[in-house]
Amino acid sequence: MKTAYLGDGLKRRALPVKTLLAAFAMMFVPAVAMAQPPAETPAPLPMEAPATPAAPEAAPPATAEAAPAAAEGKKEGVADAFSVLEVWNKGDFVARGTLILMIIMFGGSIYIAATKAVDQTILIGQMKKIPAFWDANTLDEGLDLLGRNSAFRSIAEGAIAQANSAQAGLGARISRSDRMAHQVGIELERVNARLQGGMAFLATVGAICPFVGLFGTVWGIVNALITITAAGDASIEKVAGPVGEALIMTAIGLLVAVPAVIFYNLLGRRNKNISDAARHFAYDVDKLMASSAKA
Repeated sequence: MKTAYLGDGLKRRALPVKTLLAAFAMMFVPAVAMAQPPAETPAPLPMEAPATPAAPEAAPPATAEAAPAAAEGKKEGVADAFSVLEVWNKGDFVARGTLILMIIMFGGSIYIAATKAVDQTILIGQMKKIPAFWDANTLDEGLDLLGRNSAFRSIAEGAIAQANSAQAGLGARISRSDRMAHQVGIELERVNARLQGGMAFLATVGAICPFVGLFGTVWGIVNALITITAAGDASIEKVAGPVGEALIMTAIGLLVAVPAVIFYNLLGRRNKNISDAARHFAYDVDKLMASSAKA
């Protein structure tokens, strides 16, 4: 009994010690587990080995070569879309007719401006001979100084012809001075008509050609929107080309109208100088012939 008692006492004494050791073990086990290095996993290494950067290194040259090609392709596409020939090839009969009309206007403006400039130069050269006419001693000498084909000579010759003519019947009731003044006015109107020839065309081109180009643009945009709607693709690539082609018509209209307006203003100023000189010369000739008739 005593032994059994002692045995129970030893067991009771050892129990707290074991409990303390177990508690210490539970405290140190997480620390030891955290201190140990993680187990090596060789499995991911074969997966990382195939993913070498060799492929990305080969890709940049291909991309670098493809980039200029793509840029050139885009430039060529833009150049084709915004060319007059492309507008002609893709346009319908209305667009082509509008383009032909503006080309005719441009050609007519250049032709009229060139011919008017030459004619005005000739008239200015004849105008410079007017002072020599008044320095002459006789009418015949003065007419020779003006020149054979001079527009100012026709004014003087008209007045001289009326001064030397004899009218019969009802024409005799009109005084000679009035007939001379009327004939001088007729010759002066001929000079002015010569100066104004072609000016109306330049004014018309400068006034309406921008609207003709705008009409072509509106027509082209309407057709482009119809085509885009039918295709069902409203991306910027599909819209920019047709709209750009339509806007070329407006640009052509302005390109034709602006030179026409410039030519009209420059030639109109020279016409005014020549017309003023012709009017003054006609007035002086009329007074000269009237005084000669009275004498």
